[in-house]
Amino acid sequence: KQEFATHLLFSSPRLRFSFRQKQAMLTWAKVLGAQDLPSLYAMKKTGERIKKLLGNPTEKVSAPAGNMFYLNSISKAIAMDFSNPLTRFTMQDYPEDGQGRMSQVHHGNKMLEGLPDNLAPPCVRVNQDIFFVDELLQQVSKQYFIPKKFFQAKLGGTPAPQLLALGHKVSQTDVGFSVDPEKVIVSVSTFSRTFEDIRQRPAEFQSGFTESSAAHAKLMPNPLREKSGGRMVLTVPLIIFMDDVSGNISKQWNKHHVVYMSNALMPREMLENEFCVRFVSSSPHAAPLELMRGVKESIQKAAENGVIAWDVKYQEEVMLLPYELFLAGDNPMQAEECSHGGLKCNYFCRTCRVGGTNAEKKTDEGYSDIFKSGELRTPGGTLVEVKEQIELSKLSGGTEKVKNAISKSGMHDAATTAIVNRILDLGKKLRKREAGKVAIPESEVQAQLEHEFETLLGGLSIDEHINPLLGVPSLDIHKDTPTEILHTILLGIVKYYWGQTVYILDKAHLLDLLRTRLASVEKDGLNSPSLVADYIVRYKGGLIGKHFKSLAQVMPYLIYDLVPQTVLDGWTVIGRLIVLLWHTSIEDTEAYLAELSCCIEDFLSISAQCAPSILLTKAKFHFLLHLSLFIRRFGPAILFSTERYESFNHVFRLASIFSNHQAPSRDTCQLFAEQDNVKHIVTGGFWHDPAAKCWVRAGPDIAKFMSEHPDQRSLLGLPNPKPIVVGEAGKSDIVPPVEWRTTQSATILQVQLHTNKNETMATDLFYRVQSFQTKEGDRARLGNHIIFRHGDELCIGKLIEILVPLGQHVASHAAVSRLEFLPDIHPQLHVPRIKFPTPEQKIVIKPENVVCTSNIQHDCATSGCNAIRQIFERQERQETTKSKDVLDHVPTNAYV
Repeated sequence: KQEFATHLLFSSPRLRFSFRQKQAMLTWAKVLGAQDLPSLYAMKKTGERIKKLLGNPTEKVSAPAGNMFYLNSISKAIAMDFSNPLTRFTMQDYPEDGQGRMSQVHHGNKMLEGLPDNLAPPCVRVNQDIFFVDELLQQVSKQYFIPKKFFQAKLGGTPAPQLLALGHKVSQTDVGFSVDPEKVIVSVSTFSRTFEDIRQRPAEFQSGFTESSAAHAKLMPNPLREKSGGRMVLTVPLIIFMDDVSGNISKQWNKHHVVYMSNALMPREMLENEFCVRFVSSSPHAAPLELMRGVKESIQKAAENGVIAWDVKYQEEVMLLPYELFLAGDNPMQAEECSHGGLKCNYFCRTCRVGGTNAEKKTDEGYSDIFKSGELRTPGGTLVEVKEQIELSKLSGGTEKVKNAISKSGMHDAATTAIVNRILDLGKKLRKREAGKVAIPESEVQAQLEHEFETLLGGLSIDEHINPLLGVPSLDIHKDTPTEILHTILLGIVKYYWGQTVYILDKAHLLDLLRTRLASVEKDGLNSPSLVADYIVRYKGGLIGKHFKSLAQVMPYLIYDLVPQTVLDGWTVIGRLIVLLWHTSIEDTEAYLAELSCCIEDFLSISAQCAPSILLTKAKFHFLLHLSLFIRRFGPAILFSTERYESFNHVFRLASIFSNHQAPSRDTCQLFAEQDNVKHIVTGGFWHDPAAKCWVRAGPDIAKFMSEHPDQRSLLGLPNPKPIVVGEAGKSDIVPPVEWRTTQSATILQVQLHTNKNETMATDLFYRVQSFQTKEGDRARLGNHIIFRHGDELCIGKLIEILVPLGQHVASHAAVSRLEFLPDIHPQLHVPRIKFPTPEQKIVIKPENVVCTSNIQHDCATSGCNAIRQIFERQERQETTKSKDVLDHVPTNAYV
């Protein structure tokens, strides 16, 4: 137990220890009298035994350019996901037709319709029989059928989706089986006999297929049937993230390129957990596309060989075939992955061919084109342009020709840059005219350049040197690098508008007023702890994503009379845009995308009025136009946000800091492999024991230890298993209980029911508490505004009393003062207006009917709140004698 607890502590991703710190902790424990403590040597040996049991995933990779790095095998990572109950039971194996609703990546068009046939889920199990695509089968009705694709959908209002098959009906004729070219959808529950069953009856199958159906016959049997050895075969979509991050704790930049991965079969709620982010590789030496080549080859190897894993859900071995679903990252990294020149190119978009020279973009036609999506780029077209640039580098005047080619297309392949530059330099040297020397004939120059070119290729083809992502079957790289909302929205357009607004306010000497209003803004319901007015105004040029996310929600209420109306309108539309893009679930995809497109068009039009040139210099404004494409392809935009990976950079940085920096790529790979092994074991994961020749897991004592020590779960990045208890009261000061008849709730109910009779006795005792938990998991406090369900409608109101029965911890009554919406929106801010009705309407509701808290602001624009009052500042959790200015609201019944 001592060794297990110590090993678990030292394997915590977010609590790394140096060698000396580990020694000091063990010495400290011994001084306190701890018995049977392991030595660091013993723990090292234990780690080696665990590695031997679970396998060593770390592999060495040599890039064509000569760089060397290490990566952790993709196959090992996905095998762990399937053999771990914590992750496996959350997975959905098949894409789902949401029938207009989207919340997960399996609702996206790519998984549902856009995958090559060999990457879609190839089989289903029905009553212990396995049915593969492209194979003849028979249904319970005796009808023959050939499935081409499997997917899920909810039919007839059923709560759970049903597994369906898209394919062809087949009829048996005298000359063989005839396949109906029209595709139909059937339920897989009707499948009865497999292709093997049919083939084993010569009388039934001897005629084969008709001549018109011969193409289908050539696909039978599905090769995966034999390859899998009778196992189920599942495809595993992967989300790949790459970024550059410093490996130092100091401000000195120590650039590493890192690659992380997530299993997209898991829902968004699981993907957000640190536990589900897998480290793949890092290197301070290798270029991004060299790392991607290694990742591609690891995935390709796993897909070709198949990954045999234990499926803990169905207690059987399965074969897994991984593929790349999409590549997440910031805009510069995604541009490099697309062999694109970046945001500063004339043709600045990696997704479409919009752009031109500055002169062209300033024309009416060129400027209007920025507001539209251009012709979509394709991997094939990019490959042709990259090869053309390589050939141009061999010609006389190659430098200028390559530069013009990049300028005219926007394409620039970082993987072949070294080859192109070497050819250009040699060409210049060979063609250089020197006095007294005969010029080398062009034919000889070409011959030497070709020889040098072949030498640079090192015996490989040019395709093996070009961007490896252009040839991945599962990727359309220009469509599968979705616009990322953290860098494009928060660190892009919101940051640009903040800079413009601050410039206007600073020029007009209004920053102090902005600080006062920001300090006075209502923060309840915003879930934004980052609205510290003094910090935001003082460090206005150094804000980060969390600050911009908070500011985007409140800026219109701060600057309504401080900036031009167009700037105010821009902030108002930004608020709408952020609400739409941070949706976790979309109920009607077409209506949502129509609203999103309209919002983006409004925003671009307003931005053109505020600062016309910004649309020419900042490509992120144009990137907004492609969000509809990516959402339709992959689901809500929050699914391809990179915030979870950016957060994981801290874990990588700790691993880098506490290494010896002699072999950084190998050390970090081995460290993360060790962490993954420990996390897998303590969460009940299975592994194959070669001695016992079976799949085994840790004993029950391990699971018991983890359940009894939630702090250890947190250190390992495990999700919190504690469920939300709706109505659970928060901690409060100890106060004596009060009788029911003395509460506001009793008075309100007496008025509501027009009687003194109700199910609560007048002398029953209750605690008045300060807060309770809502359905959405946030905490509603006294004075907060809440959204609650009253009858069949959603209402909004102010929480005025919370009661908990004596001896219990869950609230039973919540008194609310209702608010009502006005018929028209605010004329200046374009948001709904609300007020307390006259006379005031108070009701008592059950806390379980409270959905969430809401943010309500006083309508200062209409009320004319300009007066300033002073309050004492709080520092170090105490009130000081130092004062600060806050807004003194006019007591009007007007809110937004």
